[in-house]
Amino acid sequence: MFPKQGKGTIENPESAFNKCKLAPVGIYAISEDLDSKFVFADLTLTQSLLEFQPNQISAIEIKVKPESNEKEIISQIQTIFNNNVTVKNRAQLNDSLYKMLNTENIAVYLIFTLVIIIALFNLIGALIMMILDKKKNLKTLFNLGTEVKDLRRIFFLQGTLLSVFGGIFGLILGIGIVLLQQQFQLIMITPTLAYPVIFSFLNVIIVLATIISLGVVASWIASSRVTKKLLEDI
Repeated sequence: MFPKQGKGTIENPESAFNKCKLAPVGIYAISEDLDSKFVFADLTLTQSLLEFQPNQISAIEIKVKPESNEKEIISQIQTIFNNNVTVKNRAQLNDSLYKMLNTENIAVYLIFTLVIIIALFNLIGALIMMILDKKKNLKTLFNLGTEVKDLRRIFFLQGTLLSVFGGIFGLILGIGIVLLQQQFQLIMITPTLAYPVIFSFLNVIIVLATIISLGVVASWIASSRVTKKLLEDI
């Protein structure tokens, strides 16, 4: 059933709808929102219910090859229809969904960056404890002519290496989990829909750069505790 076109008061509900008896040939299950929102039907039947002309449609979906030039195709379509149609790609057609996903992606990145910052306090504390534990050895090196900046460099490099190797190990573990999810669908949202994941080298570079940057800062903070005054007080 579909409401007939027109304006005015409905006097007879029986005549206010276009009707057609159908037998369902298949049922799909994606999510509760989509399952109760969309029905797929034959084009001719749908045009009849909506009182459309045989050559009248509301939208056309075009599937292009992966190697196709999207901008060129859009330009050609606009030329064919004299710029009287709106052409959108998949992202533009679902812009609200993509905006939500991008916002979620940024939020997750900021949250895990905060977790990394908190974890790096442990690195700072460990380096400072090591400095205090090795004060006598540092004093010996200082008396032998080693400059304070060289002593600082020892702990700076140690902290940086810990951050780099820790970040690389974590990335390898994360990449492995993503690839396993893509291949074996270990985590499911619904019985038929796996949790969507995608592997991106750009994300790997961003995460690695974040870990190294924060690790360098944390190592510099900890190594700055090695001062001439600290060595002279021993």
